[in-house]
Amino acid sequence: MNVEKIHSSIRKNLSHYAYMILELRQCLFISILFLVANPAVQAQNRVNVVESDKVDIIIDSDQLPRTEWFWDVQTVTENMRSKSANRNMITLQGDSEQPFTGLAVGWNLDDMSINPNEFTLRIRSSAQDEEFGDWTSTYGYISAEESSSGLYWAMLYVIKSGKAHHKFEVEIEMPVGVNYQEIRVSGADARLKEGNDFENVMKSKMASDSYDMPEIVDRAGWWGDLPESELAPNYSPTPIDISHALVHHTVTANEPVNPAQVVRQIWDWHVNDNGWLDIGYNFLIDHEGTIYQGRYNPNLEQTDVRGAHAGSANSQSVGIALLGQFEPGAQPAPGQPQVLALDALVKTIGWRFTQKGIDSQSSGFISGNFLPVISGHRDVSATACPGENLYQLLPDIRSEVQTGSSEPPEEVVDFPFELNQNYPNPFSNETTISFSLDEDLFVSVDIYNVNGIHIERIYEEETETGEHNVNWSPTGLSSGVYFYEIQAGVYRQMKQMIYFR
Repeated sequence: MNVEKIHSSIRKNLSHYAYMILELRQCLFISILFLVANPAVQAQNRVNVVESDKVDIIIDSDQLPRTEWFWDVQTVTENMRSKSANRNMITLQGDSEQPFTGLAVGWNLDDMSINPNEFTLRIRSSAQDEEFGDWTSTYGYISAEESSSGLYWAMLYVIKSGKAHHKFEVEIEMPVGVNYQEIRVSGADARLKEGNDFENVMKSKMASDSYDMPEIVDRAGWWGDLPESELAPNYSPTPIDISHALVHHTVTANEPVNPAQVVRQIWDWHVNDNGWLDIGYNFLIDHEGTIYQGRYNPNLEQTDVRGAHAGSANSQSVGIALLGQFEPGAQPAPGQPQVLALDALVKTIGWRFTQKGIDSQSSGFISGNFLPVISGHRDVSATACPGENLYQLLPDIRSEVQTGSSEPPEEVVDFPFELNQNYPNPFSNETTISFSLDEDLFVSVDIYNVNGIHIERIYEEETETGEHNVNWSPTGLSSGVYFYEIQAGVYRQMKQMIYFR
């Protein structure tokens, strides 16, 4: 063995490696210099988290303790950054000594004709000395025309645990060219100062022998620390003669720890942010089947009053919302409606329909549409509400109301297919819609916009058992929320997707 040759080889290799390390260090140093000296590159890679221009802490007897954060037009304009060729975004942050259990995000625009679904949001929050939790995705839900405040509003963000947080981050994404006048975030603390929500609910259940009225928790049962003057407000509710019952979900966490607190949070959002007279729903139902009176109605046992839950359909319908999120692919994490909640829904509708002599299996005109008298919010508005997992149960709910049965079946609808969430979602060029069949069926797939207008049919043929993919590339469409619907045999299912140009 030639030891000298081995040593020589080692020295050469070490020299080579040392040279490579020196080269890498030089490249890294040059890269850092380039980043420091190039503001454009810095701006592209840095995420600006923008503090508010103004913070108001409000503690008085007219509303829940709350904090309001404001960002003016100059701050928003200066901190807007590009997400893609057609989308901009901004990330906001706030904190306060006054805690919150829910957040409402609203904004004011130069152009109030823009569809609220053009805006997508992510929200996360935490207690003062803790790390942020996971992001919750949401979207613009209420237009400026629908809100007395004159602002657009995203869906309400409610902390799942019911505990108070002190800080948040909100990421808003919107089309290029949108001009903000103001962004506002309101954080309200819906916890009780004194007493116990569970005890208040149990004490406030009311029932009547007339028309098979179920046990209903009156407003006092969930009112808590809301202003006493609003428990029986001085406005005169509008009596209506209903033809339909419209079913909703609240897009809040399933199986909340304190449902009465969630109802309070929704009231505060509807009244103090949206600017409505009262909570929009006539009734709300939690996962344990407890029915809560929503909108003020001094003659609840005999009369319905107009709510604020379904636009032009409000004047003909009673609005009943199940607490939870039942739309697959959306957030908070979707779930299935609980049997006790469905049982309470059947009893509530059955009571009202018995009073009015309405056949639950019939149909009639409402808001320009000929619809079953028990329908979902999505049937009269451009929304996924009440979520597919609840919407697909409506045929059985109609049947149970008619027969007087209040025992929902364990297997309500057995679809011969599975429709998956499109991927990617959101998307900008092309997306894939996948589904699987349990048997050979004739299948069609259609695309609709948020106004329910049919855009195009992208698939139509006899299809064999198994998994299938359908690709779709929009042409000439604006950014926003769209819906894709599959029909396989006599079964239909619809899901929501978001397109960015």
